[in-house]
Amino acid sequence: MDQTVPDYERFEREQIAQDRDRRRLDTVEIDEPRGREVVTSLLDEGVVEPIPEHEVLQHVPSGQCFDSDVALVYFHKGWEARSEE
Repeated sequence: MDQTVPDYERFEREQIAQDRDRRRLDTVEIDEPRGREVVTSLLDEGVVEPIPEHEVLQHVPSGQCFDSDVALVYFHKGWEARSEE
């Protein structure tokens, strides 16, 4: 810790970090059935498009392709968190 930073500033930084951690979604518990649910929702919202000839799903905002629902969900959650910062 930097001892030259005033206590109030250190406290404020800690509060901001805790708030950011609370806003993040817990993605640790995503299994295949839950991944399929989320991907179906993302398909309905137009965030994901299937590319049948390559047997992948494309995350439209980023252009990334995935052949795993779970990997796509993890990526999307990280992408959302990054875009909120």
